[in-house]
Amino acid sequence: MDDDSRSDRAGTERPQAFALLDERNDAATRLEGVEALGTPSSSMGGSERRIADRLLRVVLTDEDARVRAEAIDALYFHGDRYVEELVSRVTAVVRRRDGGDDPETVFARWLTSGHAAYRMVGATGLGAVGASEMRGASTATGSRDTANSPEATSRLREAFDDDDARVRARAVRSYATVGAEAIAPVRPLLRAPNALVRRAAVDALVSIGTPAATDLLATAAADGGDRLRKTVVERLHELDRPESAEILLDALGDPSAAVRYAAASSLARLVADGDAVPGRDVRERLLTDYPFRSTDDGAVARLLCEVASDDRLDRVTPAAERHAMWLCCELVASDEEAPADDAVPWLLDALAHDDQYVADIAAAYLPRLDTPTLEQDLRALAADDGTDPDARERARTVLRRLKGQTAASAADRSIEYVYVRRPADYTEEHAE
Repeated sequence: MDDDSRSDRAGTERPQAFALLDERNDAATRLEGVEALGTPSSSMGGSERRIADRLLRVVLTDEDARVRAEAIDALYFHGDRYVEELVSRVTAVVRRRDGGDDPETVFARWLTSGHAAYRMVGATGLGAVGASEMRGASTATGSRDTANSPEATSRLREAFDDDDARVRARAVRSYATVGAEAIAPVRPLLRAPNALVRRAAVDALVSIGTPAATDLLATAAADGGDRLRKTVVERLHELDRPESAEILLDALGDPSAAVRYAAASSLARLVADGDAVPGRDVRERLLTDYPFRSTDDGAVARLLCEVASDDRLDRVTPAAERHAMWLCCELVASDEEAPADDAVPWLLDALAHDDQYVADIAAAYLPRLDTPTLEQDLRALAADDGTDPDARERARTVLRRLKGQTAASAADRSIEYVYVRRPADYTEEHAE
């Protein structure tokens, strides 16, 4: 008996759709099975890998083009990673053949199919094969300036006008992946109604990374619609260039709150994860353009604090959280004559951060905000049994630093400290 018709050891039935895929069934029946696997019920959740393997087999072996196309669509439903896996498998199968077409030719032919699913894989495959060939050529020649075949680039550009958004999105990403640098064909896609296509166009420009591509991204970040501006600043941390920091710093003043947050998050990632933008340069720009006591009332510092506290790891890395907290604290503590007392609650909350380095940065800067209520707030936090123990200990540490600062300040000013039991003691001690 076929293994796919048996029950799991957990006692649940394997998808009934598997049985419909038997090669002895007619194409309509197999198509029904594939469609069922593309819209699985919640009971199939634990079987995703098994479902994907069966769908991949259908794409590679079924005799009917409609069934194969539907299987590709079903794989896409389960995640982009399975489309990438399909490309790898097709490439491997083609290369194992003696003679015949190479993978680029096969994917180029798929890009002209009447089935959108095939065209989607064709666009993806041309990018993957082209990128692989570029890496191989670069390794052999020691140069990174090896271009993919003009024919593949031309076919991908033609797919920018495909009537399927998935094809257009994958075509423009592959266009950049294979080394194309002309940005004129990409420009119209930035204004595409479909968000998938717009994001792909931005990703392509980031991958191209030329001065012309960067200028176009800057224009889109300044003049595009809200959704386009947000998409651009979200992706800019991947373009490790000083110009990216300039665009993101400007975007911190964007009218849209979503764009401003995305810019702060991306800026922190650029500084933390890249090499081209020193943190000190960003700090100086922030202090000049967004001082805490400006009319925005510390809005940028608050944004950076929110980024540092963001628990959605897909947005920021731990290193980015630490840099965001550092930049926030630099803004907050920049005016020693007028401490940013509004920021004290932010930093007190940060003492309980899951990342000890973020929490320690906040603790290090709190003594510089020696506001009238800081000591009282710290004592309340240190005594709160319902607060995170590490946060209480950090509050005690900050209190000790405050006391040390007070003593040092007194010594610097030659102020004599004496122990007194009652107010009259000091008067009697210094009476003439």
